[in-house]
Amino acid sequence: MSFFTGKALPPLLMMAVISLPAMADEQPYTLSGMVGGGIGVKPAYLGARDDKTDFIPAVKLNYGPYFIGGVDTLTAVGWNFIDGEQWKFALGVGSDLSPRQASDDEHLKGLGDIDVTPRAFLSGIYENTLFKGGVIATQDVGGNHQGLRVITFAQLKWEPTETLSLFAGPTLSWGNSQYLQTQFGVTSEQSARSGLPRYRAGSGLEDVGINTGLDYQFAPSWVAGVRASALYLTSDAADSPITEQSSQIRYGLFVAWRF
Repeated sequence: MSFFTGKALPPLLMMAVISLPAMADEQPYTLSGMVGGGIGVKPAYLGARDDKTDFIPAVKLNYGPYFIGGVDTLTAVGWNFIDGEQWKFALGVGSDLSPRQASDDEHLKGLGDIDVTPRAFLSGIYENTLFKGGVIATQDVGGNHQGLRVITFAQLKWEPTETLSLFAGPTLSWGNSQYLQTQFGVTSEQSARSGLPRYRAGSGLEDVGINTGLDYQFAPSWVAGVRASALYLTSDAADSPITEQSSQIRYGLFVAWRF
């Protein structure tokens, strides 16, 4: 299934093209964003019983409607082709730079590595002072048969002071059969090498969860943040012989310079 087929995308692109003449009269773009990093703890792979500790990059660069940063699990380059006070629509391309590797856990021995592949994305996000929510769809465009993934999220936001902000809310993700087979399926060849039973994953809900976060501005251009999430694998993802534990916890701490 190709994410960029059908009749939904052309009208959005037409709206973006119509907005281009107005952009020509605006002031020159300036570079803004944040650069930093921290430490995070997460499962060794999605479905693992054991955790691992990693460096967390905290990078988001904006230049007018263009940006570089994290989109879902991707490190991406994107374009906000509609950027209103509350609604924002973006498209671009990126990649998960650390997909699952057989060396991540003894349980994965014989399954082989999941390749790094370019993924196109389209997102729509609504935000006001108390709420943020949206949908992000990513599609493999590198010919590696890694399919389509769609996530949706909603967050309640609270700023008790000018320097402190908090958020929390639910998430869920869905994948088509190509995506879930890559992540949770076991082919005949993989079964022979690993000893795990052959398993075919079909399309469906991948996981449901909750995300929470806290940001504290401790200096005019510096911010420290804490992130924590809990998710529960469902359906074919939970039933896969690759999955050792359906409940997955992630948390981390970062510091970044804003400019």
